[in-house]
Parts: sequence; C-alpha cells; structure tokens
Amino acid sequence: MNKVLKRLSVFEDYVLVVLLPSMCALIFYATFCRYFNFFIIPWAEELARYMMIWICYFGISAAARRGEHFCVTALTGLLPLFLQKVMGIIRMILMTGFTLFISRFCIVVIKNQMMMKQVSPSLHWPMWTVYSVILIGSVLMLIRYVMYGIKELRNGKGSKG
Repeated sequence: MNKVLKRLSVFEDYVLVVLLPSMCALIFYATFCRYFNFFIIPWAEELARYMMIWICYFGISAAARRGEHFCVTALTGLLPLFLQKVMGIIRMILMTGFTLFISRFCIVVIKNQMMMKQVSPSLHWPMWTVYSVILIGSVLMLIRYVMYGIKELRNGKGSKG
C-alpha cells in the first residue's frame, strides 16, 4: 500500500511540476506572438485555463497529503488530546462525506457530458475529459484525507489541519 501511495505522490508532484511551467510558458509565448503581431494562438487561453484547473485539483490532493488545508486550530489547540482526536475524527468524517458527495455529483456530470457529446470551443476536446479532473482530484483528496487521518490517530497527536 505504501508503494502505491508513494507512486501516487510522485505522479501528483510530476503533474504539478510539469503543468505549472508549461502553462506559464504557453501564455508567455501566446502573448509575445500576439503583441509583436506574429500570429495568434486561438487555443492557448483555453488550454491554459484547463491546465490551471488540473493544477488546482491535483494541488488539493497534494495539500491533503501533507495536511496543509486551511483549518482553524485556535479552538482545537486548547482542547485536551482526547478531544483533539475526536475533532480530528469528526473532520475526517466530514471531509470524507464531502469528497464522496463531490465525486458522486461529478460522475453524474461526466455521464451527462458524454451523452451530450459536448466539445470545448477551441481545442475540440470532449468536455467530459475536462470535467474528469474534478472526480480525480476528489478521489485523490479522499484517499489522502483518510491516510492522513489514520496516520494522525496512530501517532497520537492532535489534528494539524
């Protein structure tokens, strides 16, 4: 299981490391060409938008892996260790429910997109491929929150975030 999670972490990091500079280079190149009247890349903005969406959803998983999502710890930090654990369990249950809800809703949206055969305006990609990252990010976040929660409970520490 640890090998799978480690490979998943490497894959997430690789996607983030490749997409962010690629997106920046694409926008720079498209802007440069447009500014100097060389030519216009009509699909650059759309591709950059999709890259940013993929960065965000892979980023939520990477943040969940490290327990770095925003969390108000002012209250939980004052609680005894036992109650900190209880709050951590409640948070994990809520996040699991949230990610399951998002995943289920996204499956419905992807099925509808497949039936409608909608494509993106410039790239002519099937829109279900663009929407699929929401499902991927939610499932990855679910896995990460469960693993982080188990790790925190085993270590006997309170909840970090």
